[in-house]
Amino acid sequence: MKHSEQPAKIAENSIVHPNVVLGEGVVIEDFCIIGYPPKGYESGELEMVIEAGTHIRSHCVLYAGTRIGKNCHISHGAYIREMCNIGDRTSIGINTIIEHHCRIGSDVRMQAQSGISEYTIVEDQAWIGPRVLTANVYHPTCERAKECLSGPVIRKGAIIGGNASIVPDIEVGEGAFVGLGAVVTKSVPDKSIAAGNPAKVVGKTDYMPCRYDMIEGDSPYAEKNGSIEQTGEPIKSEKKEKDAMIHVSFNDLAAHQLPLKQDIKLAMDRVILNTRYINGKEVKAFESQFSEYCGVAHTIGASSGTDALILALRSLNIGEGDEVITTSHTFIATAEAILAVNATPVFVDINDTTYHIDPEKIEEKVSYKTKAIIVVHIHGQPADMESIADIANRHGLKVIEDAAQAHGAYFADKRVGQWGDLACFSFFPGKNLGAFGDAGGVVTNSPELAELCCQLRDHGRVDKYRSTLIGVNARLDTLQAAILSVKLKHLDAWNDKRCEWAEYYSRHLEELPITLPQRQERATHVYHHYVIATDQRDTLQAYLKEHNIASGIHYPVPVHLQPAMHSFGYGEGSIPVTESIVKKILSLPLFPELKQSQADHVIETIKRFFKAK
Repeated sequence: MKHSEQPAKIAENSIVHPNVVLGEGVVIEDFCIIGYPPKGYESGELEMVIEAGTHIRSHCVLYAGTRIGKNCHISHGAYIREMCNIGDRTSIGINTIIEHHCRIGSDVRMQAQSGISEYTIVEDQAWIGPRVLTANVYHPTCERAKECLSGPVIRKGAIIGGNASIVPDIEVGEGAFVGLGAVVTKSVPDKSIAAGNPAKVVGKTDYMPCRYDMIEGDSPYAEKNGSIEQTGEPIKSEKKEKDAMIHVSFNDLAAHQLPLKQDIKLAMDRVILNTRYINGKEVKAFESQFSEYCGVAHTIGASSGTDALILALRSLNIGEGDEVITTSHTFIATAEAILAVNATPVFVDINDTTYHIDPEKIEEKVSYKTKAIIVVHIHGQPADMESIADIANRHGLKVIEDAAQAHGAYFADKRVGQWGDLACFSFFPGKNLGAFGDAGGVVTNSPELAELCCQLRDHGRVDKYRSTLIGVNARLDTLQAAILSVKLKHLDAWNDKRCEWAEYYSRHLEELPITLPQRQERATHVYHHYVIATDQRDTLQAYLKEHNIASGIHYPVPVHLQPAMHSFGYGEGSIPVTESIVKKILSLPLFPELKQSQADHVIETIKRFFKAK
């Protein structure tokens, strides 16, 4: 047991196991067991931390491996299992059970005799009434039930009435209200009221103002003056400044994946059980599904988007002495792939509205060495594929689409992937369709090119120990394929949500002295990035950071000016539009799970920035 400078107060008849760290002023009352080792561990093997000011009442059992924050109150007879994390100033009621691997936020109030199942998440400022139960599996008698555990998520400020039950793997939204005795079988939207068995949404919390003690508090139901008009309608209060409380990340992969946690876990478990980690049936299944989605004949899974580009170039027999036209306004992987096959990248400038390669400038760069054009669908919007396809046809060039940021986008009546000889996708975790690590793919309608890519990605083999080509190891992992199959079903809905948030940004920022994303005629945009442009980019980005808003620059250094590209002779001023644009562009946070409060915080912060100028 480790104490701070001011030792904790521990009742003589309580047991505190080794490797328990007690903060200053911790109180442990009678008959408690603190740091009890879970099954399979020795006493003291796992550290337990109880931070300063926390008071633990009598007859509590707290397992090792758990962390409890500052100034918490753990009431009589509470039972808290291992690997839990409890925030600051949280209160746990009498005889409450919190099973292992739960995450309880700060300022949570959990009333008596609640039962919180494994893997439940309760965010800050939530209120949990007496005898609330959460569940984490639908079929507890199944032999594989432990593989499917996934508790509900109770979002910030939600209120759960006494005796309510919440089924596994759903979400009670931020500021939502669940009525007494409700059986919650479906997710409850933010600021909604749900009641009944099964619970149904019956209203919004906007019409639940508090007259008294919450008038000046943080409750989502608080009203500034605490009064209600005779009609019963709430008197709307002014929005308080809460910059310090609202954090907007650039992307939120945890929120993105949470609703699919159980499906993804089951998909991964199937791979683990069948042990086909390389070239398993899940790879072929995803390839078939993605081909259908893109409207093409073949998908060849790859280990990354970069390797997909390399496979595409090699399948076209592009190599030493050849030139490939592309854009400098892209991630370096586009040019890196060209160099990896010993060809030479030739950079063409972009147009200043959509930031795509400018078709009017392509032909002047075509030479007898030119073999292909790599077209980058930057930020989620397709380039002008009809014009580029016409140029390629006139000069006998191949077209490769770099669609790493444009999963599901259309140009005219075709999805990206249908326009080029081949198209390459990245499934990097942050993409519109992302894996749980590096992954990529090539799509094509050519059976010959598909067969070549398939052979090249697997050591050039035609069977287990016979190779007819010098290939590489660029296979898509079976686990990643299984995850991508689960996520692909939701891609269109996620893209739609991205579009909704993009339109919301544009509608509220259009009066400001900034350039908003420009939609290309006949193209759909899936907003991998929402990119604005302003001459005050750097100061705006710093201001956003001060107000807890992340942002990005895609990309700050054009590829032709990268130090690694110095030998190709592109100096400053050689590609002027690109060089000008990269000094102005700024990517704002945009992802499907963006909250209204976060989007509004971004908008209001940008407005304040320009108002102060």
